[in-house]
Amino acid sequence: MNRVATRSIRLILPIGLAVWSVSVSALQSEEDHAMLSFPVAAGEATRAEAMVAFVSNGYVRGPCNVVKSSGDEIADGHACRTVSFYKTDKPLHAVTSVWKSPKFEGNFTAPKLKNPKQVINPLAYPKQDLTKGNQGTTSVKVTLDIEGKVTDCMVAQSSGYASLDRVTCKQMQRGKYEPALLDGEPTPAVFYTAMFWGAGSGPPKQ
Repeated sequence: MNRVATRSIRLILPIGLAVWSVSVSALQSEEDHAMLSFPVAAGEATRAEAMVAFVSNGYVRGPCNVVKSSGDEIADGHACRTVSFYKTDKPLHAVTSVWKSPKFEGNFTAPKLKNPKQVINPLAYPKQDLTKGNQGTTSVKVTLDIEGKVTDCMVAQSSGYASLDRVTCKQMQRGKYEPALLDGEPTPAVFYTAMFWGAGSGPPKQ
């Protein structure tokens, strides 16, 4: 079941392709696409907001810096992943959502994506949206069962386009994961991540 919440206002790679909005370090390992992960039993993440300033050609992110903190350094580290990037030569400021992990005890190992090529698929970009230049970042909350199967995908921050949000969860549901571990035992888990859909467009007209 897909559920939708708020609106967004990041990137990566050229020519209107859909790609994960990932940091340089995460590029070293496609399984590390999750921004935040924790056991289901831990409860809910806390949403906060950070402001970033970025420059982009609408396909590839340029410099991005947090200019107003969410109050949590770890959560701030996700802000340049959740923000939607647009073509702009001058620094553009945008407020974006970030999430703080609930507290829990034990040694937790996050789930690992085993089939990234099936999830991260540029051809999934809705043709109508690509033609119109609709772009943005969809942040999602994904729930996995004890076997690593996706049981739910909720849009935590919208790209601003329902069709892009829907296809993001559709792609996420194609994912096959090694289950999360808590103290060495498989456990149901939640993770947050973001997918960017880039068409080289400028900021949407207000």
